[in-house]
Formats: sequence, structure tokens, C-alpha cells
Amino acid sequence: MRLLIIFILTIFTFSANIKTELKKTKTIISTLNKKMDKLANEINNKENELNNLNNQIIKLNEDIKNLQLQLQNSTQKLNDLNDLKKGELEKLQKIQDEIDNFLSTNYYINNKTIDNVNDLINYELTKKALDVYSKKIEKLLKNKNVIEKNIKTTNQQIISIINKQKLLKQKQAKLKSLLNKRKKELLSLKQKKLEYKKRLYALINKAKNLQEKLSKILKPKQNYKPVKANYVYQGIKTIPPLNGKVVKYFGSYIDPIYKIKIYNDSITIKPYKQNAIVRSIMPGKVVYIGENVNKKIIVIKHKNNIFSIYANLSKISPLLKKGSYVKRGQIIARVKDSLEFEVTYKDKPINPLKVIRLR
Repeated sequence: MRLLIIFILTIFTFSANIKTELKKTKTIISTLNKKMDKLANEINNKENELNNLNNQIIKLNEDIKNLQLQLQNSTQKLNDLNDLKKGELEKLQKIQDEIDNFLSTNYYINNKTIDNVNDLINYELTKKALDVYSKKIEKLLKNKNVIEKNIKTTNQQIISIINKQKLLKQKQAKLKSLLNKRKKELLSLKQKKLEYKKRLYALINKAKNLQEKLSKILKPKQNYKPVKANYVYQGIKTIPPLNGKVVKYFGSYIDPIYKIKIYNDSITIKPYKQNAIVRSIMPGKVVYIGENVNKKIIVIKHKNNIFSIYANLSKISPLLKKGSYVKRGQIIARVKDSLEFEVTYKDKPINPLKVIRLR
């Protein structure tokens, strides 16, 4: 943005070649900035993905450790449980055989035909024996129920161990998959950071070269007194160019990826709605209307050598011409996504937030 004001102040003395060169440099810097913003977002997303992956890996490791503790000596436990189950089944079968024998004998006695006294005596003796044995059968049936419950519990324990073993294998397979994925994500992140670093230094070098060119071009005239570098605006705050939120601030800021200090001489305002109206912040004269990388720009000169610059415009008012005088609050343009807004005193940038009052 600073380049634009310098261009306005020296528009009558710059050669066509110099203007073209400076415009190309500004375009390259703007393009690099956009690419870096996109890359920075990609890097942040990758780092968030890696954090999520790391949390999943930590949780999986904890689950696997707990399962391994629960499954200590699981092979021996399974063998013991299977032996216990086998013994219980044998007991159950023995009881079942005794019960079957009792039932078959009881059925035979109850259905036998009595033809003589000997048969009657034998029947009575057998009946008494059956009465005694029936109590034993009752006891056997109770034992049978206990053994069946034991077998059921044993089966549940066996199934539980087998399921835990399956779950352990699944979690170990998932852990292996996540570790491989993390390895790929780390490699991708490393490549993106290298690309970002390369573009960052390219941006810094472009900006440095641009400043060197400008310093050679803008040599002060003999009777010209240089302006102090740190100009402080002391006027009354005025209206903002549009209703919106500041998303990029004036001054030095730290690069989010490599923590390198970078300077920004404008602010970026994101409007609360698309196709927002842009207004002049003060009365003044339009000294420049142009276009750069398909983005329209307006520069207005106000009293006391204050300039306001409105960039990244989507549409300029058809009534506005170079040399036109505008009032405070007059509609001058519209913007779709965001407005790059700068204020300067001659060629020295001023923090726009010291000049305007956001609503």
C-alpha cells in the first residue's frame, strides 16, 4: 500500500518503465502474500490433524496396555478354565446317568404285572428301596443345577478372554495404521513448511528490493524537508470506510509459522455482508483511480496532506472521476470480500485505527 502513495506523490516525475516495474513488484508481493496465507492455513490444519492423531495414539496405547495387563497368562487361564469345564461336564454326565437309571427302574416297577405272592413281596421291597433312592436323586438334581451354573460362568469367562484377545489385536492393528498415517502427515507437514519458508524469504527479499528501488527514486528535492518517520495523527477520529471487522492490523506482526517479524502498513477490513458499500472517510479530492491485479483502487487526498487509500474494490461508483471532490460519507465503491485500507501523511503510513472509529 505504501508504494501506492509514493506513486501518487511522484506520478508526474516517474518514467513509464519505473511505474511498470514497481507495479509488477507490488503484484508479485500481493500474490506471494495470498499464497502464504493459504499455505499457513494448510499448515495449521495439518498440525491440528497431527494433534488429533497423537491423542488417538496415546489413547490406543493406554487401551492396549490395560488389555495386556488383563490378559496376562491368558493362555494358562484358558487351559485351566477348559479343564474345569471338562471336569464339570463329566460330573454332570455321571449325575445324568444315575438319574436315567432311576427313572428307567422306577418306570419298570410301576408297570410290572403282579401274578403271585413272590412278585408282590419283591415289588414292596423294591418300592421301599426306591423311596430311599429318590432322596438321593433329589440331591443329585440339586448338584446338577450347581454344576450347570458353574459351566455357564466358566463359558462366560472363556468368551470374555477370547473377546479381549480379539479386541487387543484390533487395537494393535489400528495403532499400526495410525502410526503409518502420522508418518505420512509429518512428511507432508515438513514439505509444506519448507515451501512456506521459501516463499517467506522470497517475500522479504522482494519487499527489501522494492524499498531499495523506492529510496533511489524518491530522493528529496533541495528545498524539501524530510518528514519524521514516526508521524502521529492528532486529528479527530472520523467514520470508517465500511461496516466490518478488522482481520489484519497495521504495524509489525509475527509470522504465524516461523515467528519472523513482518511489517504491514495497512489494515484489512472484512465487511459484515458481501457487496458492501465503501464510503469516503473525509471530504477530499480523488487523485487516483486505477486497477492492479484485477482489483480496483481509489486514492483520495484530504486537507493537511492526509491521503486515504481504498484497495481490493470490486466496483467503483460511475460518478467518480479523477479530480472529483467527495464529501465525508459519500459512496465511492463496493467491495466483495475484504477492503485493504491505508491512511498516510504524505508518504508516511498512519495507523488507520488512529484515524477512524469502527462501529
